[in-house]
Amino acid sequence: MSDLLGQLYRLQTRIRFVQEREKRRDTVPPELMEVDREYQEKVRAVEGLKARLTQAELEKRKAEGELADHKEKLRKYQTQLRNVSSSREYSAALNEIDGVEKLIRSTEDRFLELEEEIETARADLDAREKNLPEETQQHEERLKDWRADQRTINEELVSAQEEIRRLEAEIPPRDRSEFHRLIDKKHGLAVVLVSHRSCSACHVAIRPAAMQQLKQGRDIIYCDSCKRILYYDPATS
Repeated sequence: MSDLLGQLYRLQTRIRFVQEREKRRDTVPPELMEVDREYQEKVRAVEGLKARLTQAELEKRKAEGELADHKEKLRKYQTQLRNVSSSREYSAALNEIDGVEKLIRSTEDRFLELEEEIETARADLDAREKNLPEETQQHEERLKDWRADQRTINEELVSAQEEIRRLEAEIPPRDRSEFHRLIDKKHGLAVVLVSHRSCSACHVAIRPAAMQQLKQGRDIIYCDSCKRILYYDPATS
């Protein structure tokens, strides 16, 4: 049983190591956060300009189509105007023509606004894309020490994850399942060392009888208070 407890404790240690190292690998150091934020803003600005350009070009094509439709309607109403036979029909045709002419003017204005927006956005995008490779290089240069640290961490993780797989395979399924249940329930701390006859997690004293069982190492003993698995190591307890 003491061997099993040692394996569970080691498995937990390796799992927590992986979690801590992954967090360090994936978290931008505080001293680099502003550097990274500025660079990411530049990247997002380029992506935003591209998206807006695509949208503006779609809107321009739509306005172009609407303008053609309005002009076709205007020709139709102008033809009808020449063929009306009463003043009421004439007045109705004029109203239709006036309404379509207003639509044509507003659509033309929108079309011109979109053309101007597209021209400005393209110029801005060209300038930003021209500068981005150099800015990316500068960004990576500033982050090179962290990138090196990330590579070192990835190497450490390979070894740790291999050990985790080995330990998982060696631990009986029932004990492994109970261990993971506690890991999930106890925020990653399922097995805790006994320190000065107390649980090192909740610091509640261990009953003498339970302490004696722990020293014998024949049974899994849980803390009466926090319900975690207790691990007695004579070298550290």
